[in-house]
Amino acid sequence: MNKCDFTILNFDSIDSTSTYLKRSYLEHENLTLVYALSQTNGHGRYKREWVSPKGESLLFSLLIKDKKIIENFSSLSLMAAVSIFNFLKQFVDNVSIKWPNDVYVNDKKIAGILLESISYTDSIDALVLGIGININIKEFPLELMHKATSLALETNKIYDLSTLKGPLEGELRKMILNILSSDLSYLEVIRGNNYLKDKVVKAYINNQLEEVKVLDINDDNTLRVIKDDVIY
Repeated sequence: MNKCDFTILNFDSIDSTSTYLKRSYLEHENLTLVYALSQTNGHGRYKREWVSPKGESLLFSLLIKDKKIIENFSSLSLMAAVSIFNFLKQFVDNVSIKWPNDVYVNDKKIAGILLESISYTDSIDALVLGIGININIKEFPLELMHKATSLALETNKIYDLSTLKGPLEGELRKMILNILSSDLSYLEVIRGNNYLKDKVVKAYINNQLEEVKVLDINDDNTLRVIKDDVIY
C-alpha cells in the first residue's frame, strides 16, 4: 500500500463516521477513509449537531495512525481546512478559512472539521479527522438560515456526490504528502484567505476573556491578535 493510498469504506447510514472509526480503529489501516450518505448522530465541536439530510452532504472521516502525521496534530485541522478550501475553489468563489476549523463561502459556513485523538497509552495512538461539507442542501433550519450555505445554494447547481469524491481525495492526498514532507505552505493559504482577519473577536489574554482584533495567523497555528496596542 502506497503511503498516500486510502482504504475507502462507504455507508448508506451510520451514527457518525468519526464515532465508527474511534470504536473500531484497531481493525482498520492507516488512512482508512469512511463516507456516509447520512449520519444519525453527526456532531461538530462542543458536541454540536451537524445537520445533514441524507445524500445532500459529503460526510467523511479519515483514520490516521502514521506517527509523523500524529506529531503534526496541532496543524492538522488547519491543513485539512486548506484541503477543503482548495476543493471548494474548483466550484465556487469567495471561499475563506475561519480559524481554527471551518470553511466559509460568502460569510456563511459551508464546511466543518473536527479532529479527535484516540489514546489508550501515554501517547496518541491514532487521530480521527471528521469533515462535513454542505453540497446539495437547499434549506436549513431557521436558526442556521443566515449562518450556513451549500454548493447548491451558491452555484444554483445540483451535484453528484460520487463525482466529487475524486477531486476531494486528491486534495486530501496532497495534505498527507505535505505533512510527510514538512511542507508549511498551508500557512500562506490561510493568511491569504483568513476569514477572521481584521475582525474583532473574543480571546483569552492572560486568562481573561477579552475583545481583540485579529491580525494574522502565527507560525504555531495560533491567531495573531492585538489588544491595547499589544500584539499577541
